[in-house]
Amino acid sequence: MSAVKGITGIRGGVAAGVAVASVLALAACGPLGTSADKSKDKPAATGAPASTAGKDSRSSGVAHAVDALDLVKKTTTGVHSAKVESDISIGSTVSMNSKGAIDWGHGLVGAMAITYTGGSAADSLRQAGVPATMSARYLPDAYYVNMGSVMATQLGGKHWIRYGYDDMAKLSNVAGSYMKDTIQNNNPVKSVDAALAAPNSRVVGTETVRGVRATHYTATVDVQAMVGSATHGMTAAERSQLKATLTKAGISSETVDLWVSKDNLPVEAVVTADTKTGLMKTTTYYSDFGTSVTARPPAASDTVDFADVMNKAKNN
Repeated sequence: MSAVKGITGIRGGVAAGVAVASVLALAACGPLGTSADKSKDKPAATGAPASTAGKDSRSSGVAHAVDALDLVKKTTTGVHSAKVESDISIGSTVSMNSKGAIDWGHGLVGAMAITYTGGSAADSLRQAGVPATMSARYLPDAYYVNMGSVMATQLGGKHWIRYGYDDMAKLSNVAGSYMKDTIQNNNPVKSVDAALAAPNSRVVGTETVRGVRATHYTATVDVQAMVGSATHGMTAAERSQLKATLTKAGISSETVDLWVSKDNLPVEAVVTADTKTGLMKTTTYYSDFGTSVTARPPAASDTVDFADVMNKAKNN
């Protein structure tokens, strides 16, 4: 995104840039290739992940990983909240860190602090007066971002922008139902879903992540294939549009690495994919599963709607 100039740029470009960054912060909770959940076709797990000793064939190793990951999915779905910390980078375009907590039990609820740490897009936002660290609140129908005091002078004295998920689906230029579902339902289970859907899921070994002994799983996800079998109400035209968008971005596959504790809960997820703008990588740490999460909309008197900001930008 180029440096923002004038009221139109501030109301349009900056607001849109912040929206994308906030979605990226949330998207770190799950990879791109999560439209289809093929885990329902996998055998159900009957116990905790066991040692892979004696698993000589590739097929038995995959089956073991599937059994273990299926249990991880069930456990994580049942807990439905956690503290999260993630680092995201896309080539030289942007790098950012986010910290907070989310609850995915009944629609997404959460609060995050998002910090730009580098990249050309981050530099442009800073030049426009966006603070290096912003507060974001996620609710089932929309999310809110505090733009800071400098930007408030360009927003009628209001500090927060409300981004409705329907508006974000339009802004993304991606199939609307897919984008909306991705935003509203993103959570740690999505990384498990992706690993389950991949035909090559396997156990790498046992490692320590931030003091927690964890089993390391890895899988390569064919994003295009998953989009081709996507559900969530996507039409054939929307699937075609999403495939075209991914092709234009140069994304054909993702590598998902997942570290799981003895309690069958993810403690770290790393998703990487090559894009035309460079390597895209997200690293997310999970802790304190079952934590209490509270997020409320900011005061209406201190909030402006993103759709209104964009309409004003078009008319100026």
